[in-house]
Amino acid sequence: MKATISGQKRIAEGGCNACTAFALNVYHLTFSDGTCVSLERLDVPTIVMAFAQQQRWQQAFTMLDMTEEAMLYKKAGETVTEQDDSATVSYQKGCERLKVAKEYCELADLYQNVNHVLTRFFNMEEVDFDYEVIEREPVI
Repeated sequence: MKATISGQKRIAEGGCNACTAFALNVYHLTFSDGTCVSLERLDVPTIVMAFAQQQRWQQAFTMLDMTEEAMLYKKAGETVTEQDDSATVSYQKGCERLKVAKEYCELADLYQNVNHVLTRFFNMEEVDFDYEVIEREPVI
C-alpha cells in the first residue's frame, strides 16, 4: 500500500489587533485509492487513526479507571486498545502490547513505528510513505 503525506506551513492571524501572526502546519494524507484526509498532527496515533478509519475499524472511548481513558478500535471480533500519555502511546491486542513514542524528529522513524503498529495490531500491509512539501504560490 502507498500513501502520501503532504505538508504546508501557513501563516495565520489571531483575528484581532493585539494577536500576533503565527505559523501553522497543515498536513493531508492521501491513500493509494486517491481519498484524502486532513491530519491534526504528524504523530503515531493520528496517522494510525486515519488508517484504521479508512479500513473501517469502529472507534469508542472507554474509561480504564477514574483518571484514565483509552480508545478502542473494533473490527470483525478483534479489539485493539490505544492508550496514550503525554509522550508515548501504547497499543494492545490480546496479551500483546507495544509502547512507542508519539512523535519523532525524523520522518523515517515515524513511518517505521506507524507501520509496526499497523502490521502488528491492525493486520494491514506495510505502507510505503511519501512526503511532499507544498510550497505556497507567490503573492504578486
